[in-house]
Amino acid sequence: MFSGQQFVEPYYGAYDAPANNFIAPGVSVGFLFFMGALTCGLAYIIVKKDGMLNRTIVAGVNTFEIMLSHLITQFAIGFVQTVLAFIIMFVVFDIPREGNPVLAFVLNLLCSLAGMSLGK
Repeated sequence: MFSGQQFVEPYYGAYDAPANNFIAPGVSVGFLFFMGALTCGLAYIIVKKDGMLNRTIVAGVNTFEIMLSHLITQFAIGFVQTVLAFIIMFVVFDIPREGNPVLAFVLNLLCSLAGMSLGK
């Protein structure tokens, strides 16, 4: 028999941790990424379909200001989605928190911002 493996104490968690402790962070990042892409892309499509984009350009608003307004509103929506995802993950499903929660929040918020960048 091959006995080259040796098990040591884990740094975080325990040997008998349930699978949802490992699945929840990846699901939250994926959810926030695709929700950012979906909401941002959908908002841009609705604005373009209604002709509001052409009207604002004719009114004298430049494209930088249009994109900045979309970024600010979509970032606020992404912030709320990230807060709700953390509340659901840590309060409702009682996933254990290991490490710095502020860093995890910022990383999830940046994943949501990356999804918004994909949606534009």
